[in-house]
Parts: sequence; structure tokens; C-alpha cells
Amino acid sequence: MLQNSYVSNPVISARRLLRSYGSTHALNGIDVDIAAGTAVAIMGPSGSGKSTLLHALAGIELPDSGTVTLNLPGQAPVEVDGLGDSARTKLRREAFGFVFQSGLLIPELTAEENVAMALMVNGVPRTAAIARAVEALQQLGLAGMEQRRIGQLSGGQQQRVAIARAQVTGASVVFADEPTGALDSVTGSEVLDILMQCTVGMGKSLVMVTHDRQVAQRCHRILTLQDGKITADDSVVQGPRS
Repeated sequence: MLQNSYVSNPVISARRLLRSYGSTHALNGIDVDIAAGTAVAIMGPSGSGKSTLLHALAGIELPDSGTVTLNLPGQAPVEVDGLGDSARTKLRREAFGFVFQSGLLIPELTAEENVAMALMVNGVPRTAAIARAVEALQQLGLAGMEQRRIGQLSGGQQQRVAIARAQVTGASVVFADEPTGALDSVTGSEVLDILMQCTVGMGKSLVMVTHDRQVAQRCHRILTLQDGKITADDSVVQGPRS
């Protein structure tokens, strides 16, 4: 396994991950550790296995073989790949947050309702969930926009809503798939600043797929994939900045 200085105190450990689609090996024996409180970028050409690796680490997609272990402070290790569908869904609701390129927000709901939904599915009463959602949105610069529907927000504002939704539950790990890919460079930089502040800036971990080298350079590490294998695991000198 390629070694890196950011492998101590792993919040997620993956070993010997294999995932194939027909004769194509999306993951071909991957070993990787994600350290607590760090940001890791996953790069590589299209078809290299980037999104498949992210989905496997997050329990969205099960590998054909191999293990993914979640190590949260004060809790027993959890073998993510050994959980049933309902248990993995519960894990994703409580321990993980997600930010995708398109946000995957519900257009019929307001900004505050989209964020509050992440709490309500975990049993938080609506009134309390809305209050926490409003606070999260205001912290991300969306004060006064809480009751706007998603179509009434700009692309950057929509991604801020997605980030608020990802972190309002206190998720230990946030997974992001091309979170700035649909944004212009200025807006993308602003969204990335906020994403970093809400994750590694608060001691959380961030795992992010990106095609943008400048975005990747904002992380602690850059994993480069090729044909389902990690071909480089590089530390970034500067890393995240506030």
C-alpha cells in the first residue's frame, strides 16, 4: 500500500477493495486510510474509479470484496461493508454528510426545509429541526434566504444549502463529488472556502472527488487513481486554509 504521513488515527480504513462492472475493474485491490480531521482529494481520468471509491467508503455501494471500517471516537469500529441496507442507510444519515455537483436538493422545498430534512429523518421534531437549519444557513451567509425555494437561489447559494444539510447533523465525515464542478471559478472558490471551514475547520474529515487540480491542492492529500488503483498518494505542502 502506498504510504502517507496522514494515515495515523484513521476515521475510515479500507482494505483490498475490489469492484467490477463486467470485465472493467473500477476498484482493483485498493487500500486506503482517511485520517480524522483531514481533507483528501481523489483525482484521476474519467473511468479511473474515483466515484466508485467514494461510494464504497460512504457505504453507498458495496464492494465485491474487501472491507471498509469506520472508527468514530468513543465507539466500537463498524464494518460498513458488513451492514445490511437499513443499517447502512442509518449510518449515512447519522455519521456522514454528502455534497454533490448538482446539490441533489428537493426543488419543492425551501432552503430551510431542505436542511431540516436531514434532521427530521433522524427523529428531530420539525420545529427544532427548522430552528437548527435556519442557524446553519445563516452561518453560511444565507440569512434572509431561508424560505426561498431552490430554483430561486443561484448555483453557489444552492451549494451552500447542500453544505448546510451535510453538516447540520454533526456528521464526522463529509463526502463531496465535484462540489464546485458546475460553478464559475470565483463562486467555486467561495463554496470551497465554506466547505473547508465546515469540515476540516471543525475537526471533521472531507473526502472529495475533483477534476480540478487547484481544488485538490486545498486538501491535505491527493490520491490519484488509474484503472481502479491508487497510483500516487501525495501530501500537499500548504493544505487547507481558512
